[in-house]
Order: sequence, then structure tokens, then C-alpha cells
Amino acid sequence: MSEQKEVTELQAFKTVFYHSVVILALPVIAFFTSKIFLFDGILGLNNVPSNVYSAGVAVVVLHVALGVFIYRAYFDDRSKISAIKRD
Repeated sequence: MSEQKEVTELQAFKTVFYHSVVILALPVIAFFTSKIFLFDGILGLNNVPSNVYSAGVAVVVLHVALGVFIYRAYFDDRSKISAIKRD
């Protein structure tokens, strides 16, 4: 029983760690990628509007990443609880 508990705790840690890295890194990557390639490169905007629009992109990406984490945490826990109750 404790071995199964350790496996589920390790899986939970891996999931939370993965989502934490995504939540931290993806908005930063989205900011600089959209700023350099889209707003500065393709659209040729000035520095301030480019930063503002890139920050908006980063905020949207952050909200999507948080939404995916919350969705997965809510529904993965539900399926595991129902599977435990069936056993």
C-alpha cells in the first residue's frame, strides 16, 4: 500500500512540477517570441507598443496554461477518486 502511495505522490509531484515549469516558462517565451518575430519583425511596431502587445500575448498564454492546470487537476482527481471508490 505504501509503495502505491509513493507512486501516486511521485506522479502528482511530476505533474505539478511540469505544470509549474510550463506556467513560468511559456509566458516568457511567448513574450519574447511575439515581440521579436511578430510585433518588431513582421509588423514593425515601435518599442513601447511592441512591449504592450507582447505582454498581452504573455498574459493570455499564462491564463491558458493556468486553465489547463486547473482543468487537469480537477478532472484527474475526480477520475482517480471514482476509480478508488469502485475498488
